[in-house]
Amino acid sequence: MHLISYINACIKDHDYFYLSATKAQSWYCFFYSAVMKREQWVVNSEEIRQETVEYYRSLIQAREDAADDFQPPSDARVYEPSDPKAPPIDFGTYDFVIVGAGSTGTVIANRLSEIEEWKILVLEAGDFGDDFTQIPSMAFVAILSNYSWSFRSTPQQTSCLGTVDRACPYPRGRGVGGSSLINGLAYVRGNRIDFDKWAGLGNPGWSYEEVLPYFKKSEDFLPPTNADFHGKNGYLPVEYCTPRSPHLNAFLKANQELGYKLVDYNGAEQIGASQTQQNSRNGRRGDGGSDFITPVLDKRTNLKVMTRSYVTKILVDASTGSAQGVRFSYQNRLYQVKARNEVLVCAGSISTPHLLMLSGIGPVHHLNSLGIPLVGNLEVGSTLRDHSQYYGLNFLSNVSVGSKPRDVYIEEYLEGTGAYAIAGPNSGVGFYQSSLETVPNYPDIEFMLISPNATSTSGYFQKVFQWSEDALDALWGGAEITSSFSIYVINLHQASVGTVRLSSSSPYDYPVINSNFLSDKEDRDINVLYQGIQLALNMTSTEAFKSIGTKLHKKPLVPCKNLEEFSKEYWFCYLRQLSVNVYHPVGTCPMGPDPGKGAVVDNQLKVHGISRLRVADASVFPFTLSGHPNAPCVMIGEKTSDLIKKEYGKL
Repeated sequence: MHLISYINACIKDHDYFYLSATKAQSWYCFFYSAVMKREQWVVNSEEIRQETVEYYRSLIQAREDAADDFQPPSDARVYEPSDPKAPPIDFGTYDFVIVGAGSTGTVIANRLSEIEEWKILVLEAGDFGDDFTQIPSMAFVAILSNYSWSFRSTPQQTSCLGTVDRACPYPRGRGVGGSSLINGLAYVRGNRIDFDKWAGLGNPGWSYEEVLPYFKKSEDFLPPTNADFHGKNGYLPVEYCTPRSPHLNAFLKANQELGYKLVDYNGAEQIGASQTQQNSRNGRRGDGGSDFITPVLDKRTNLKVMTRSYVTKILVDASTGSAQGVRFSYQNRLYQVKARNEVLVCAGSISTPHLLMLSGIGPVHHLNSLGIPLVGNLEVGSTLRDHSQYYGLNFLSNVSVGSKPRDVYIEEYLEGTGAYAIAGPNSGVGFYQSSLETVPNYPDIEFMLISPNATSTSGYFQKVFQWSEDALDALWGGAEITSSFSIYVINLHQASVGTVRLSSSSPYDYPVINSNFLSDKEDRDINVLYQGIQLALNMTSTEAFKSIGTKLHKKPLVPCKNLEEFSKEYWFCYLRQLSVNVYHPVGTCPMGPDPGKGAVVDNQLKVHGISRLRVADASVFPFTLSGHPNAPCVMIGEKTSDLIKKEYGKL
């Protein structure tokens, strides 16, 4: 959208535009109102354009400077009360208290606040996003800020061996929008078999036909497409990212050469390839805060969102086993709020089990070891699952995207296109089935095509992942970033299981995360990735990729240097060095009918054995899906809201 179009949008509907626009766009609207409407002055559109480019140039430079100096926190003591012995201050009573404003919590806050007589309180430890977080390509820079918790795993034995201290990075989002503020924006729901399998585990209501309406309800897909699978006019923007690079075109043609279809992977068929569907509108990031909260917050007096509010405990009446409210820290003072109806925990797959265990809901032996009184003996945090991803397939080509001055990138972004408008830049995806998956038409391998990136954000790749110098050199040493591209290989059906545990009884100590990737006894996970590598190498040998001079970028890794090049042992060594999580943690509070078999919540999202308490986020996934968690988390928010409205007679 051209800058002058912002003014036109303001002319059409000033009030709506001002509430829904970014701060920079709102400035235009204010400028128009003050100058054009009231004074009838002549607007110099070139001057406005220059002002805006300068604003973004300064903003980006400031955030990059801050990222360069950023030191990831190792705990949450910034929230610790200045007087820990002071009694909590009464914060009143709300009908529903929502802990965490992530991709699920923001949806629930929006939908429950549609009921005017309900008072809704949202407690979020971070801040709202801003003009910077809305730039998709700046995700790595945003991760190196207070918008991320900057968690890391314990030292690993079977994966992440190429990182500093052999620790897997876990940058979970902190802010209104949660991880949707810092994620890769790919809109991938998963496969219909995932949800039918989910329901088949004893969770009625979660089959594909039952959840599809909720995916469609949220969605605002542009351009208009198949109405059987996609929605229109929802809060969640979805679009195909632009522009299409020559490398994406080669990827799509190569898939066709190998007999794969070009598909809408959120439609009737998933196996095949596509340009990435991205949660953005006109090149601007769609996050839970800007999509679901900002449009309604000033219009609904019954919705209160408290930022910088860190919840330390769920208050459960031991005699009744009923959640009564929560305790939280705000501005270094402790508060207590009551919930008239329910407490909803939406803090994500790491922080949700952390909070539950701090509140006495978790494995009895673990809680006893830390002196935490038991409220509910449940296997909270015992089944951490994630998608393992191999980062080591980087390719050289003879086609360059070229490097441009920053102001040009900014101007393209303001038009809704260009390098800044794509996260990753993940421009294409493909879904495939290995020989280890026996269910027909059920993909267990995903490719993400990362097109060449000539912007300065590529320099933060190393700092986010904390690769060792040897690993970083093997990945990118000597490569030209303007013409090199990557194919990330993802194992979608993870067999390996990790854990989330407490390090102490203090809510301000970070949880202990053991990701445990590629550790399953049958070696299924590593073999799926190995088959994915072979498929990618075959794909990049097609005529489509040969036409752009594609060659594998290969440099030796010290731990693998004595192995025969391209042997299975060679690839297994590289896989254990350069496979890291893709930031899709799920399953730490899995849904199921039987807590004796590890279930933490039932099909209504209610915590087993604790009344008036629900968990609604990616932690309830019973297994990893054939997609990315963000879209299903939004769906869970929609469905949970209807479950609650139905129970209280408001649907």
